[in-house]
Amino acid sequence: MGFSPVDAGRATPEWAPNKRQDGRRFIVTGGNRGIGLATATTLAALGASVVLVGHEGAEAFDSAMGSIELATGCSRDNLAYMALDLRSLDSVRAFARAWEQRPINERSLFGLINNAGIAGMPGLSADGFEMCFQINYLSMFLLTRLMLPYLTPAKDSEGNQENARIVCVSSSAHLFTLGIPTDEKYLRQEGGGFFSLRYGESKLCVNSFVAQLATRLEPERGISAFAVHPGSTASGFWNSFPVWAQRCIASVTQDPSRGARTSLFCATENNLASGGYYADCARATPSFWLGSKDKTAELWLKSCAWTGVSPNTLLK
Repeated sequence: MGFSPVDAGRATPEWAPNKRQDGRRFIVTGGNRGIGLATATTLAALGASVVLVGHEGAEAFDSAMGSIELATGCSRDNLAYMALDLRSLDSVRAFARAWEQRPINERSLFGLINNAGIAGMPGLSADGFEMCFQINYLSMFLLTRLMLPYLTPAKDSEGNQENARIVCVSSSAHLFTLGIPTDEKYLRQEGGGFFSLRYGESKLCVNSFVAQLATRLEPERGISAFAVHPGSTASGFWNSFPVWAQRCIASVTQDPSRGARTSLFCATENNLASGGYYADCARATPSFWLGSKDKTAELWLKSCAWTGVSPNTLLK
């Protein structure tokens, strides 16, 4: 995933995930392939329980869980699959209801990794929104809001509190837009296909959401939120491109395990700045458009209205 097949800038630092995550539960959306699978595999290797989430069906996720078992030696009891289709807000609500029906000791959540996303898709969603906006942003917004009550901080090996984590995969594409989209008429019009302006706009909305959420979460609640750029990665993200283009992209992009590193960095390292944008396992500078407080607040209020959640009460 990412904006350009070749990333410019500094080389990725050689950070490696090594902090044990035993007794912690993570959700990874799009966890059956690409960066999502690499993220889920590493979390399982670190001892976490991982719930893989997506719409491709039980067979695809059973195969993914089998590959995680084989790669890590983890118990299958530490892996689970739940269905969720980000093309539909009703599916997000159904997922939240299903989570609420889990046994009490299986509801608490240390990390929500909002990994799933698309480069573009023709048509409109079931809710009448442009597909990038719906899948990459609006459904992610609702999923995060509905899962907030279950996010619970944990103790490290020395008894110190570590905040629960929300990690939202963004993209450097958010730097190349014409501003935060809030006009409903525009957002309910079809986009221009793969890697149109709509993709970057949807990721700008992700960054705006993370920043807004971080300011609204009370510190004592113990939840941190991050937006991350994974870097250009050879993954299923490119599957809708022509085969020749996929081959060219694969020759110049990083493998999914490296694409997952910044998500894992924010999911497992402590004392990071909540609300921040991270790339290459380090704090990065987000779009100047996020400095427009009126626009970020407007997007928050309208997103709450579109998804039917309270703009002020986060945990109900």
